[in-house]
Amino acid sequence: MVPRILIVDDERELLRALTVRLTAGGFACDTAMNGKEGLAKVQQRRPDLIVVDLLMPEMDGFEMCRRLKSDAATTSIPVLVLTAIPERSLEERLHELGTVRVMHKPFDSMELLSAVREILAVTPPGGYDHG
Repeated sequence: MVPRILIVDDERELLRALTVRLTAGGFACDTAMNGKEGLAKVQQRRPDLIVVDLLMPEMDGFEMCRRLKSDAATTSIPVLVLTAIPERSLEERLHELGTVRVMHKPFDSMELLSAVREILAVTPPGGYDHG
């Protein structure tokens, strides 16, 4: 079965580029333009991994991560954050929210693909253990 990735970002061009890159890498992709839409997509079809931006309209990535972590049905889905926020101090805060990796924009697409593969390789069937 092909791993499914949900990409959540408010930049349409980035969504397209990530979808093309990850699909070429052997993954199925769904997209959402903000956290609210992303949570709805998670309910429709549970992804194996979520790639999420932090700064988005309607619901930002921080709130989306909080809601994923607080719901027993979604807490085990691994989350990789892509952000333009330069502060490295974010990493500790995001780890507390259950994210498994933080990458800063601009990022190398091959590095992203490698990170996705690494995360999915250690994610047991049924989800990731954040503990």
